[in-house]
Amino acid sequence: MTADRHEDHVSLLISGRVAHVTLERRAHRNALNQRMRALLAARIAEAAATPEIAVIVLAGGGDAAFAAGADIEELSGLSPDESMALSASIAALHAQIEAVPQPVIAAVRGWCLGGGLELALAADIRIAGASARFGLPEITLGILPGGGGMARLTRTIGAAAARHLCFTGTIIDAPRAFALNLVSEVHADDVFDTRVQELAAMLAGFSRPALAALKEAFRRDDGAALPQAIAEEARIGAALYGSAEQRAAMTAFLTRRARRPDK
Repeated sequence: MTADRHEDHVSLLISGRVAHVTLERRAHRNALNQRMRALLAARIAEAAATPEIAVIVLAGGGDAAFAAGADIEELSGLSPDESMALSASIAALHAQIEAVPQPVIAAVRGWCLGGGLELALAADIRIAGASARFGLPEITLGILPGGGGMARLTRTIGAAAARHLCFTGTIIDAPRAFALNLVSEVHADDVFDTRVQELAAMLAGFSRPALAALKEAFRRDDGAALPQAIAEEARIGAALYGSAEQRAAMTAFLTRRARRPDK
């Protein structure tokens, strides 16, 4: 585990082939300031560079929040130029999360608002505890989401729902988030950690190169014309054939099938 003596830090715990990256700013509901983002970028880079890691789980420390948003004190005195610079740094963090070869699971419990939701939207999979609450309420502060939230939310839940949430500042619960396809699973809080571990372990059991290729294919599919997306999927997938992982996985499958009593 990578620790930090400062009261605000981001922890990294490696368990087998799974890296758990956790925001630890509990007194502020894990609100994101520049220090936290810099630490998060460092932990994500460390996890991504660890050869055995196949999956990264991103979570907020404690039960109250994944991340309740950006640090408003840090935002309150910004000039337009400073806001642009901050947005660029946030965009770089989210692009880093999207670019790491491992799939990233955002495990959301409690508040996931503003910059916290923007962070979760950069993950590959989002699952929620029953206590989770989501929204981009920046309109109530007289600003807009500055970290790509509107663009990613629109691509995730569609233009109509995204515009409604952003224009009204509405905060939605976990079942509504599931209905909008903002999250793919919702679980009771008392079993949530177990479900996160099960999902991460399942993914970690797959071929690491195949997981990385799948993530890259999804990235290239995003916004591409259908023929181009299909061609990219074929090209990326073809590179996996002949690898040790592909041969071992298919040999294991064929062996299991040969042993089936109904064969």
